[in-house]
Amino acid sequence: MTDGDGSKPTVLLCEDEYIVALDLQLLLEEFGYEVIGPFDSFSKGLKALNEVRPDMAVLDVRLRDGEVFPLADKLNELGVGLVFHSGHVQDSDIAEKYGNAMCCHKPIDTKRLQHALQKVCSASPAH
Repeated sequence: MTDGDGSKPTVLLCEDEYIVALDLQLLLEEFGYEVIGPFDSFSKGLKALNEVRPDMAVLDVRLRDGEVFPLADKLNELGVGLVFHSGHVQDSDIAEKYGNAMCCHKPIDTKRLQHALQKVCSASPAH
C-alpha cells in the first residue's frame, strides 16, 4: 500500500499495553503502513505531532497519563483519520464527537481493523 507519491501511509499508534502495542505495530506494518510510535501516553503522541503529521491514528482510550481525547481532538483538528482501539468506548459516542472515526474493540479483529483503516484513510482530508 502506497500513497500517490509512492510512500507508505503513516499511522500514529498509541497503546499502553506493551504486548498489544507490538502486536498492533506488526499488524499495521503487515497491512503496508509506516508506524509512528507506539506511544504509551497521549502526551508522547502530542509531542510526536511537532515532528510528523500522520495520515491516520490508532488510539487506545486509556493510556498511562489519562484518556487519549486531548490527542484525538488535536488529530481531528488536523484532519487525521481516527481508529479507536479500546474496550472502554462506545461507537455512538465516538461517532457523535469524531464523525468519520471508527471503533475496533479489544480483543482486536484483524479484518475489522484493516477495514477501519481503509475507511478512515479514504475519508481523511490529510491523506
